Amino acid sequence: MTDAELAFKTGSIFNKKITSAFWSSFKGKYGRVQVEVLVFLLEVESAQASEIVKELNISKQHVSLILKEFISDGYVKVVSNPNDKRSNLVSITKSGQEFLNEHIEISNQVFNEIVSKMSEEEKKKFLDSMDTIYTLLNNVE
Repeated sequence: MTDAELAFKTGSIFNKKITSAFWSSFKGKYGRVQVEVLVFLLEVESAQASEIVKELNISKQHVSLILKEFISDGYVKVVSNPNDKRSNLVSITKSGQEFLNEHIEISNQVFNEIVSKMSEEEKKKFLDSMDTIYTLLNNVE
């Protein structure tokens, strides 16, 4: 197996066993792309709509519709950009953070159930490995 195949398969199994619980917990009102917008805003605190378009690789029109719905639901707010009065910044509201946290908790329960089946040594290796992967990938530009 090549390095790229291992990376793909690792991501695939991690998604299947761990993060799929998070994404599937939104069944109903919001789709994955909409949730990705909220998650992105949670990570960056605020962004211009154009940054959301670029980062998530979705159309301006789609971002506009998503933001309109989230504003209506009280999950995001738009304020004037203090560094450039010609643009606006979008940020997640406390209500939006609470909404995401409810779904993150569902994922946490699934994660804890999986990890509870591991020995202490396996759990430590697994968590250390995740920390290493996160750190390394986070530092790559």
